[in-house]
Amino acid sequence: MMHFKFSPKILQRLGEELIPNPDQGIIELVKNSYDADATECTVELIKTNAIGGLIIISDNGVGMDKDAISEGWLVLGRSKKAIREVTQLGRLPVGNKGLGRLAALQMGSQVLLKTRPKDEPGVEYSLTINWDDFEEADVLEDVAFDVQKSITDKEYGTDIIVSNLKKIFNKRDIQRLARELLLLADPFDNHVGFRLKLIAPEFSEIEKQVNNAYFDYAEYHLQASINEFGIAEARLLDWQKNVIFHAKHNAISQQELYKTPRTEFELWVFFLNPQTFSARKTSISFTQVREWLAQVGNVRLYHRGLRVKPYGDSDDDWLNLNYARARNPEVRPSTKTVIGRVIVNDPDDILLQKTDRLGFIENEAFLELKRFAVDVLEWMAKERLKVTETQRQRIKKQVPRDLTEAKARIEEVIEAEVPQESRPQVIEAVQQYETVTERETKVLREDLQLYRSLATAGTTAAVFAHESAKPVTSIAKIANRIEKKGKEILGEKYEQYFGEPVRKLYQVSKSLLRFSNFPLHLLKREKRRAGVVDVHSVLDDIVALFQSFFDEGEIQVIKEKVDTKPCIYGSEALLEAIITNLLTNAINAFNVEGGRIEERQVIIRTETEGSNLKIKVLDNGSGIHNIKLDEIWLPGTTTRQDGTGLGLTIVRDSVADMGGSVDAIPKGELGGAEFIVELTLISE
Repeated sequence: MMHFKFSPKILQRLGEELIPNPDQGIIELVKNSYDADATECTVELIKTNAIGGLIIISDNGVGMDKDAISEGWLVLGRSKKAIREVTQLGRLPVGNKGLGRLAALQMGSQVLLKTRPKDEPGVEYSLTINWDDFEEADVLEDVAFDVQKSITDKEYGTDIIVSNLKKIFNKRDIQRLARELLLLADPFDNHVGFRLKLIAPEFSEIEKQVNNAYFDYAEYHLQASINEFGIAEARLLDWQKNVIFHAKHNAISQQELYKTPRTEFELWVFFLNPQTFSARKTSISFTQVREWLAQVGNVRLYHRGLRVKPYGDSDDDWLNLNYARARNPEVRPSTKTVIGRVIVNDPDDILLQKTDRLGFIENEAFLELKRFAVDVLEWMAKERLKVTETQRQRIKKQVPRDLTEAKARIEEVIEAEVPQESRPQVIEAVQQYETVTERETKVLREDLQLYRSLATAGTTAAVFAHESAKPVTSIAKIANRIEKKGKEILGEKYEQYFGEPVRKLYQVSKSLLRFSNFPLHLLKREKRRAGVVDVHSVLDDIVALFQSFFDEGEIQVIKEKVDTKPCIYGSEALLEAIITNLLTNAINAFNVEGGRIEERQVIIRTETEGSNLKIKVLDNGSGIHNIKLDEIWLPGTTTRQDGTGLGLTIVRDSVADMGGSVDAIPKGELGGAEFIVELTLISE
C-alpha cells in the first residue's frame, strides 16, 4: 500500500507563502491563546534587534494535554477548532486550518512549547522542535517528536519560545506589531476580556495613543445593524447624542434582505478643524484628535471578537470611503476622519477566511456584509446632503429678498435722512455701486461655470485613479510571484533572463500607483480650509508627488529654498493649485515637438523681500512662444494640441484669491519659461 509523502521543504513554503509578514505570524499565535480562553497574553521580544534573538508568547489559557498536542497542535491543515465548539468563556474559535502558527514557529531555528492543562494541575508538557532536523530528513514523517511530562508549580497556560531568530526586528517592525496587538481585540470594547501586552519600550507609547478615547468629540455617531433575518436598521446621532436621522430596512437598501450573519456597525465621524472644537469650549484640541485618529482611524472588521486584517489598515479603504468622498466631500468622511468597527459573530461559519489569514474569501456572505456597510454610509451621506441642499436652496431663495429689502431700506433712509439737494448725488452713487456689483456677479457666475467644469474633470480623474489602483497593485503582486518562482526554478540564471524585466515591472507599478494617487491627494477637503500655510512643506509634498513624473521624463528638479520658514495666509489647496499647474506647465514644455531631450532641468526657488515672498518656477525648455504674453492667462488658450488652456488661468485666479501677483518671463534664467509668484508673508 502506498501513501502521499511530503518533502520537509513544504513546511518552509507553507510558512513563507501563507503568512509572509513576521508580525502576522505572531498574531496567529496570539489568536491561539484567545481560542484557549486566555484572558491575558504577553509577547516578549528579547534581543530581536540582531540575528539570534528570541520571542516568547505566554498566556493563561486552558493549556493542552498530550493528546491535544499530538492530535491538534501538531496537525497541520486540520484543527479541533473546525468543530466550532463554544469555549467555556463563550468564545467561538477564530481559526480552522491549523496553519496559522507555522509561519511564526519557523521564524527561529528552534521552538520550545511548554503547556500546562487546566484539567491536570501541577503538570507541564513540553515539546522541542529543531527545524534543522528537517534539513537532514527525506520526508516529514522521518522527524519524530517526544513530548515530555514534568511536575510544575506554575498556573495553567501555555508558553511558546521561538529562539535563534532568522530576522532582525527594527523599531518600525516593533511599532507595527504593538499597534496590531492593541487593535487585535477591540480596544474600545470593555466586554472582550482579552488583554494583550508586548514587552517592548515602543508598546507603552503606542498603547497610550490608542487608549485615548475621544469619541465624545465626534460630530456624528452612526449606529447600524442587521438582525438574524437579514433586516437592517440605522440611526445617526449628533455630538449631543440626539437622534437626527433614523432608517428602517427599506430606506437603507433597495434590494432584498441581507444574506449575511448578524452584524453591528458603528462609526464616529470627526470634523478636524479649530472652529468645531472652539465651539465646544473644550481643552481638547483638534490636533490631539487628529493624532489619535492617525493611530486608530479607519473602519475595522472584527470577527468573533478579534480583528481581521487587512480591513482598516492605514492603506486599506475596503468600504471605498475616500473614493465616495470625491463625489460629495462636504457630507462624506474619509478614512482619516473616522473610527469605526464592523462586528460579526458568525456562529455558522458563513464567512470564510483566506488561507493566508489576510481577509475573507469574497463569497456571497462577505459581499453582502460589505454591501450593508456601504449602503448605510450612502444613506447617511444622502440624509446629510438633503439637509445641506435644503439650507443652500433656502439661502439662494432668501438672497434676492434680502437684496430687495436692503435696497428698499436704503431708499427709505435716503428719503428720511438725506437733504433734498444731496439726494441726486447719493442716488447716483448707489446706482453706480449696483452696476459694479452686477458686473462682479456676472464675472463670478462665469468663473463658477469654469470651475464647475474643472471640478467635473477632477472628480472624474479621481474615479479613474481609484479604479486604476487595483490593476496596478496586481502588477506588483504578479512581478513578485514571477521573481519568487523564477529564482526557485532558474536559480542563478534568473537574473540573466528575468532580472531586469521584473525590476522594470516593479518600477512601472510604483509609478502608476503614484499617478493614480495624485488626484485623490489634491482633492482632500481639509486642504481647502483657510489658515497659515507652511510654503516649504507644501512645496516638498508636491515635488514628492510629482517625482514619478520627473523620473519618467528624466527631469532633474532642484529646490532652492530661502533659509527661513516662510508662511502665508490662505489654503494648502490654493498654493498646491499654483505649484501643481506651474510644474505641469514645465513638464509639458519638454514634451513639445523639438523640445529638449537631454539635461532637462526645473528649479523651484523661494526668496523673501521685506514682507513679500517670491516663488519662482524655472525650466530649461523651449520657453513661451507662438502666443502673446498677456494671452497665456486666458482660459482655453494653449499652444499644445492636447492642452486644456486652463492651468495658467487657475494659477492667476489662485494667486489673486490670496492677494498676490504673478508674472511670466518668456525666456528666463535657464532659457525656458520663468514664472514669479509674489505673496505676502505672515508670522507663523
